[in-house]
Amino acid sequence: MSQVDRPLVLIQRRRTFFDKYSLGVLVVFCFLLPTIMMLARVAVQSHNNRVQDWLPQSYTETQDLAEFRKHFAADQFVVVSWPGCKIGGDPQLADSTTDDPRIEAFAKLLTEGTVPNTADLVAATPVSLAATGGDDEKQHPSIALTLPKYVSEVTTARRTLDQMTAGNNGLPYLTASRRLNGTLIGPDESTTCVIVQLTNEAIGNFREILGRPASGWLRILHEEGLLFRAMRECGIDPETAVIGGPPVDNVSIDEEGQRTLLRLAGLAGLLGLTLAWFSLRSLPLTAMVFACGIVSAALSLALVAIMGDHTDAIMFSMPPLVYVLAISGAVHLINYYRQAVIDDGVELAAETSLKMAWKPALLCSVTTALGLLSLCTSDLVPIRKFGLYAAAGVVLMLITLFLLLPAMLKLWPIRSFAVNPNRAQKVRLAMSLDRFWDWLGRLIIRRYAIVGAVCLAFIAWMGWGLSHVKSSVDLMKLFGPEARILQDYHWLEENLGMLVPMEIVLRFDHRHMASSAEGSDESLAGSDQTPSLTTLDRMTLVRNIQILVERQFGRNGTNVIGPSMAVTTFLPAIPADNKTASSLFRRTCMEKNIENNFEQLCETGYLNRDPVTKDELWRISLRVAAFRDIDYGKFVSDLRNVIDPYVEKSLAAKSRPADSVDLTYTGVIPIVYKAQRSLLASLIESTWWSFATITPLLMLVCRGFLAGLVSMLPNILPVVAIFGAMGWLGIPIDIGSMMAASIALGVAVDDTIHYMTWFRHELNETGCRQQAILGSFRHCATPTLQAAMISGLGLSVFAFSTFMPTRKFGYLMLTILVAGMIAELILLPALLSSPLGRVFKPGKPTNAVDEELPIATLADSTGRFRQSA
Repeated sequence: MSQVDRPLVLIQRRRTFFDKYSLGVLVVFCFLLPTIMMLARVAVQSHNNRVQDWLPQSYTETQDLAEFRKHFAADQFVVVSWPGCKIGGDPQLADSTTDDPRIEAFAKLLTEGTVPNTADLVAATPVSLAATGGDDEKQHPSIALTLPKYVSEVTTARRTLDQMTAGNNGLPYLTASRRLNGTLIGPDESTTCVIVQLTNEAIGNFREILGRPASGWLRILHEEGLLFRAMRECGIDPETAVIGGPPVDNVSIDEEGQRTLLRLAGLAGLLGLTLAWFSLRSLPLTAMVFACGIVSAALSLALVAIMGDHTDAIMFSMPPLVYVLAISGAVHLINYYRQAVIDDGVELAAETSLKMAWKPALLCSVTTALGLLSLCTSDLVPIRKFGLYAAAGVVLMLITLFLLLPAMLKLWPIRSFAVNPNRAQKVRLAMSLDRFWDWLGRLIIRRYAIVGAVCLAFIAWMGWGLSHVKSSVDLMKLFGPEARILQDYHWLEENLGMLVPMEIVLRFDHRHMASSAEGSDESLAGSDQTPSLTTLDRMTLVRNIQILVERQFGRNGTNVIGPSMAVTTFLPAIPADNKTASSLFRRTCMEKNIENNFEQLCETGYLNRDPVTKDELWRISLRVAAFRDIDYGKFVSDLRNVIDPYVEKSLAAKSRPADSVDLTYTGVIPIVYKAQRSLLASLIESTWWSFATITPLLMLVCRGFLAGLVSMLPNILPVVAIFGAMGWLGIPIDIGSMMAASIALGVAVDDTIHYMTWFRHELNETGCRQQAILGSFRHCATPTLQAAMISGLGLSVFAFSTFMPTRKFGYLMLTILVAGMIAELILLPALLSSPLGRVFKPGKPTNAVDEELPIATLADSTGRFRQSA
């Protein structure tokens, strides 16, 4: 058709969808964009991380922790200290030093909302107290009105010592002080801390309470936490203060995830723009591609807010992922548009390119979404949410590409493609790349046996490394070495004691207790006529477990735990049971004293009674080292192997029934250990589901069962090679590694779909497998290289994250996608050249490659490659 005839055809043809509605589509997107951005911001601000909630509610470990929280609130504690946080000696001694006055001032502010402005407080404070002013106690309404609903109790060493030494039955001061060594008092016997116990209402508001002030433009997202504001009121410098505890872990994960999103969003945007411009060499096209990426990423976040859900540190990797995929998809679509301009002219190019691109683009998005949805098989809640919302983001991205990009191309067509599509530099580049791909293709076709054997042997060797793969969910390894939480934890462990909580709860069946706190004379023999456990029996069992555990795992054992805490810590030593009259009298007095003060002992947080079953719950709290590289699974197993036999033996020695005591091991450590075991199982299951769901799609593209299996083989190489190498090198799999496998598989299959689509087309045209391989190289090799650059380098920005799972996810994605490109351009052609390739051409196969196969060497005036023999 001549250029003269084209306007007549345009007048006579029916108007297309984009002829009618391009402007309307753009107006709708522009109108919705502020709302989308607002919802995306809401999603970012809704972030919340709780390691304890990583497992589903159906797990025994989760249920045990929930049951523990019903009776004890002490797993949500914050340890606060600072340089100069010192406790004096025995106040009864004349030469005793005084406590740091800021300790009591801080505790009083948290519980009562007041701070005494004494001269001692001012003298001990490096921070100006001018704001507090006055000689009387200063009221702090903003803190007083807010903190009480978040703080249930504040514990200090001085208050605990006063409690332990009070009364006629109180402990000697030196004994009480030694019992607190390693928990509330440091090894130097003077460094101390304040333990802030948070309420259940604080669980969803850790950021408001514990968030450190952000610097720079990050501060627009959150303010300084209430706890740090309270420190300033008491003259404690928040910059030098150190904090630790499970809520601090959660907030630190929040902060690292948020930094990842905000920092990497700009970096990913800049890199995406650079790669898009490098591929397109057009500023208007680059702007269009960038717009599609931004809208797609914002839509994925807005969906979280629309569903009423919240983000977490893992989900903060989702917007950059969707952005990079949108950039890559837009570049593919524009490549179709470039060819459509050359073939059909600018006026019809937007519609023609969409007709050409919709099927492969849809299949590519479906495979990527299936790879992401396979993560929903994981038992870890953050990974499951990431897979679900990222898959939905890919679908929204596809809708954006199919509507927004053609509309912009219709309104602002790129006429330079038609006017001068073959500039000298581009022709030279096309010719050199075409010659290189033709040379590589011919080499692989001739040496397919060697290439295939080497690749398959490499896969087998790497696959053997999978048997050595280990998983890790070490909380301290979630952070980079520069993270503030690691500095604080090192200081606390060095100056106070260990911090990672592990709880042991002994539930004593009320039917086998000889007495009750109500003072009733319920059957001393128990309902089953067997000897029952007296109060001192229960107390003795708890104390002996403490001694046994500390001897095995404490300072004189493996040194992985600090001193334990239980209700026995607050009570005098148990009198010996030597059957003498004096011993019997002391034991009887102590037992009655415990029963009469049962409610006061419950206030220690280590003893309680189930209001429903009337069972007694005696808690032993352990603190485990954070930096000893402990195998939590082995630790929990060793703990059980020490405690369980001892309890059984003790009950049998006193003829007590075995069901009179039930032991529960809970806290952060069992949760993390279960998450660690679930991680490896989830990796295997999600990867299997990825293959199971993506393979049928390849069978559809290849139009054959065996053909689909053959074309799937190259996609095994990158996943097996990378994770096998991690097994051989001893690199543990964490959350970021686990996500990479399924995502990379879904993205890598995109190139296979494009290659096999062109291979099938060329095979039908030429009837020669080898010629079809070379033709597929000419069509797909350069776009495959571009896609690997855009996706791989774009996702590699995650490697700059301060959140370690995201960092590992970044460089693993880059490595896997590069390996996938190599598999696509080397292993797949070798397989297609081998006898396995016969499944794509029923009947008598072509035996050899014609040395004079036509290859594209020049481009004619229409922009098509001209063939020469």
